[in-house]
Amino acid sequence: MEDFEVDVPTSTISAKLATKLITHKQIRKEPSTCNNDVNKAKRYTFAATFICHQANGDYIVYYDESNFNLFCMRTQRRARVGQRAVGKTPPSKGKNLQLLCDVSVEDGLVLHQLQRGSITMDVNAEFVKSIYATVKASDTYREYFAGKKVVIVLDNAPAHNQVELRLEEVIAEHGDLELLRLGPYSPMLNPIEGWFSVFKAKVKAYLSEHRQRIFSQGSH
Repeated sequence: MEDFEVDVPTSTISAKLATKLITHKQIRKEPSTCNNDVNKAKRYTFAATFICHQANGDYIVYYDESNFNLFCMRTQRRARVGQRAVGKTPPSKGKNLQLLCDVSVEDGLVLHQLQRGSITMDVNAEFVKSIYATVKASDTYREYFAGKKVVIVLDNAPAHNQVELRLEEVIAEHGDLELLRLGPYSPMLNPIEGWFSVFKAKVKAYLSEHRQRIFSQGSH
């Protein structure tokens, strides 16, 4: 309001904006390349290819990996008025566990693998090969998808680099295996992300509910 030499409190501005349904929110970071023409074209290509596989009745599997930690602590506790609620924690949360997993609409959880340490490209390629073998051997595929393709949807994480190259012979040998890459900045198109969220919440809840049992086993 400098042009009019008027001093308006920020609270007044905030109240006025609220009447216009404009509220103060936390900023959501969005990379400048997220919606450029190249990445939008890649997402369009993925969507078009995916819809084509659905129309053909192919067996679609959603694959990804995630790390999680068994460390648990409360986020809230009681304290006297005027005092902080302080919780003592160890200096380290411990090592992360790596979970490779894939799901499908037809069978739910198809295959999973738990390991410590980072996931290498070789480990990733072998797991993708195991996904294909597991799906082909399943009763669901044999009964309802015989002769159809096995489409494995995966993102562009570093561990997934060169997976097509490392499985070149397998893909050439089995014409019904296809790897479908997600478009850039579109993890929401892979439903396994929601599965990981539910899984981690269940693990944390189990550890919290059975902590005395865990402590008892650790003393032996």
